Amino acid sequence: GKFAFETAALNLDVNLIAVEKMSNVIIEPCEHAEKEKPVNLAFMNCAAENLLYYLKQYSIERIFLNFSCPYPKFTYRNRRLTYYRYLEIYKQLLTKNGEIHLKTDNQGFFEFSLQSLSENGFKLKNISLDLHKSNFTGNVETEYEELFSSMGKPIYRLEAYL
Repeated sequence: GKFAFETAALNLDVNLIAVEKMSNVIIEPCEHAEKEKPVNLAFMNCAAENLLYYLKQYSIERIFLNFSCPYPKFTYRNRRLTYYRYLEIYKQLLTKNGEIHLKTDNQGFFEFSLQSLSENGFKLKNISLDLHKSNFTGNVETEYEELFSSMGKPIYRLEAYL
């Protein structure tokens, strides 16, 4: 929830919907939102494959994929949020100039994502193999990012657009 709250606070003119599939993960941010009552932040307990049931086509300007489960076994690659079936959903959700911003500590997932996004019509920009040692500005850290970077792990980041 840290990323969602900070991003919403920094962008009061933007409505932010934080989506999480696991209800035990989203409960604490929801409780925090109940107390803080942010005007431009909502939480949604939903699997990515169901987003088109709840959100209008071509209505999302930016999708943040922050530290998604990398599903490191090759046989589980179809569960990765950058697998082609998810990318097809994102294509239907993103506006004409919409973007996907991805951050991860998992090199294998990052490499898979680079290839998958490229093969499915996305162009890539602002690619970083070590975000915290780059000159990128405006980064809002997640809890996982703080943890992994404190352990000395590089944070991989990219932006993708159609």
